[in-house]
Amino acid sequence: MSKLALTRRRLLQLAGAAAVTGAAGLGYVGKLEPAWVELRKITITLPGLAERLAGFSIAQISDIHHSRFTSADELLAAVTRVNQLQPDIVALTGDFVGHEARFAAGLIEPLRMLEPPAFAVYGNHDLWTDREAVRAALAETPVTILVNQNVEAAPGLTIAGLDDAWSGHPRPQAALAGSPSDYTNLLLCHEPDYIDTIRSQEVPVALQLSGHSHGGQVRLPSTQPDGLGLATRAPLLPHMATRYPIGHYRVGNHQLYTNRGLGVWPLPFRFNCRPEITHLILQPA
Repeated sequence: MSKLALTRRRLLQLAGAAAVTGAAGLGYVGKLEPAWVELRKITITLPGLAERLAGFSIAQISDIHHSRFTSADELLAAVTRVNQLQPDIVALTGDFVGHEARFAAGLIEPLRMLEPPAFAVYGNHDLWTDREAVRAALAETPVTILVNQNVEAAPGLTIAGLDDAWSGHPRPQAALAGSPSDYTNLLLCHEPDYIDTIRSQEVPVALQLSGHSHGGQVRLPSTQPDGLGLATRAPLLPHMATRYPIGHYRVGNHQLYTNRGLGVWPLPFRFNCRPEITHLILQPA
């Protein structure tokens, strides 16, 4: 056999290996990781939290983006896992749909299965698509939408929700109107970077729960750890999610948790950034 034939055979082998590797990689980022939901449990210590609220738990889901990329069955699976946690409340921090209002109806049956009290805010995609369609769908479920308003989550604890910070009309002072001065205030706001406005306006929020960033969806290895000690970085992040894109932050006297989201958008890929359900346990300082 000639050297040329050997060279051609080797090239074919390398090309075949590259094709298989590429297909496996696409299968992982396009199928496996987007469906590989991580349950992340985190304890958050809040100064001023009443002792009787020690162990109060919140399950957070964000950025469902119900669409051709994220099915109702996937949402139902997440709801089932949330119910198994038996949290005191559930927080849903926006972007229920992608860009087609018809998918809002598919939220109804899975979210009807939620057992704990559930509270939600809109995200930018809900407003860009059809706020009314999302509102009508959620009205058929146990989920309470909070738009610049609050409710008592438990004696000593207020949960407030803002209108979407990017495309809506957030009014943080109105959102906390009537909350007793000795209560701990939790805030649902889709965009995490709005915590800087909360800080600058000295709004008495102990903890803000957000989503929006999807954690970047794709996170590449980095030689320089970020402020959270993560040795990864996201090449692309959306507006109002560039400063606090993933995980737990302390911002002045406030704390923030940014959930990586359940769905994907605009492309159905995740790499090194699994979808997330967060189980937050509150403890007094």
